[in-house]
Amino acid sequence: MNALIKATDPLSEERERELLKDAQSYLYQSEDGFELVAHCFFPDNHDPADPSPAILFFHGGLWDVSMITQFAPHCMHFASRGIVAVTVEYRVTAKHDSTPEDSFEDAQMAMLWLKHNHAILGVDPNRIIAAGAASGAHMALSLAMLPEVIEMEGYSPRPLAVIGLSAIVNTTKKGMEFDRFSDPKKATKNSPSNNIRRGLPSTLLIHGKLDTIVPHDQVEKFAKSMKRKKNPCEFIDFEAVNHSFFNFNVSAKHFELTLNSMDAFLTRLDCLEPMDYA
Repeated sequence: MNALIKATDPLSEERERELLKDAQSYLYQSEDGFELVAHCFFPDNHDPADPSPAILFFHGGLWDVSMITQFAPHCMHFASRGIVAVTVEYRVTAKHDSTPEDSFEDAQMAMLWLKHNHAILGVDPNRIIAAGAASGAHMALSLAMLPEVIEMEGYSPRPLAVIGLSAIVNTTKKGMEFDRFSDPKKATKNSPSNNIRRGLPSTLLIHGKLDTIVPHDQVEKFAKSMKRKKNPCEFIDFEAVNHSFFNFNVSAKHFELTLNSMDAFLTRLDCLEPMDYA
């Protein structure tokens, strides 16, 4: 199970190795000859007999490129706060000639793998948060919102809650990226904006007002629709920032601010102890 994916670019390989050096990496699925890996960051002195909540991250990249280390800094933070943090590889078009539907299948399998192996990994299967950026946020939302998901051996891929950073929330023709799907009908069917209903889990959305990739107004409208259906949905927007403002390597200031917002959200869910600022 401890199989790492090898990078082809030596510089990329060195960077990924450094960012993932504190992770334990597991093969969670083999698909069409490709090995898909989950990189797990565990708290110090983690005892599997005392299961903790977990947060499962799906990177961005518009379902096209692999950005596996995007959330490694976030994983390090949450592991230091006492929960298991996982960032997963999934099929992307540039590497696997795949579709968003393939990527979402991988997201489901990653969540099911985490729940199925909860005893070994020391994870509470009922307290797993799905988080992601852009297309990864679309996948995290889809785990919570799509009516039909894969269930396996008594486990469902539904998360306790969702965090979306610069989230793609509308893949209809009035939204964006619908042409990446295998057909427009699937893009519309799989759009989170078309699957808003009552009873959805708590959601945190963080977005920049100057996002040139995912328009701010689409996410603002989505958040308002979620609230109209009485779903707990927090929407935090940032002035004068673009799409990737929250990334560690883009802005240390905004990385810290958004990370603190995520931390506070998990604290309100009773998945983290309140931060000690003493």
